[in-house]
Amino acid sequence: MKQRLNKLIAHSGVCSRRKADELISSGKVCVNGKTVTVLGTVVDINHDSITVNAKPLNAEKKIYILLHKPVGYTTTTKDEHAEKTVLELLPKLSERVYPVGRLDKDTAGLLILTNDGKLSYELTHPKFEIDRVYEATVKNAVNRLTIKKLERSGLEIDDYVTSACRIRIIDRDKTKTTLQVTLREGRKRQIRRMFNLVRHPVIELKRVQFGKLQLGGLNTGKWRYITKKEII
Repeated sequence: MKQRLNKLIAHSGVCSRRKADELISSGKVCVNGKTVTVLGTVVDINHDSITVNAKPLNAEKKIYILLHKPVGYTTTTKDEHAEKTVLELLPKLSERVYPVGRLDKDTAGLLILTNDGKLSYELTHPKFEIDRVYEATVKNAVNRLTIKKLERSGLEIDDYVTSACRIRIIDRDKTKTTLQVTLREGRKRQIRRMFNLVRHPVIELKRVQFGKLQLGGLNTGKWRYITKKEII
């Protein structure tokens, strides 16, 4: 499969994509025995011989992990300002993995981590319309008129307009309502901002499903490998 050289180097676990650009520009990357310094060069790991700092670059084994992210952890691979990142919950791996999309620091639930860039793109790009299912507990009793308002497309939230979503009441009393919210987009803090707009602030938020992959009984802070069957 053909892809950009910097992306291939990054996905092979050598370094970040930005560092890969620096290595290419400084003449430390060779393709089929010739030094390559042009950013944007396209290669095929299955047919081209690639070296970085005179060391052969091999195709990295694809790895897929499902993590039950706890509240308080930042969804990032590296952030000097973050107290705790999701990678701290994983064992030391020989492969570099990256979060698929994001969960806010204050949001718990299902998080996928992988080094499969193609899969990550297909899971997160809006054109593929992959469902993301959340359980949200909000303040006070939410009525059905409010739910219908949130479900329809065109809701203006600061700098963007929402697409249609699906909302189902799980439980409700005078002080709070627990709902299932299904989105096909992953805007920053979208659910919190949606419910703030209708004056029902979110108390707790957890993602329980991504596509057909479910959190199930996986305990908070624990992880497991995603099976080949689930990937297919």
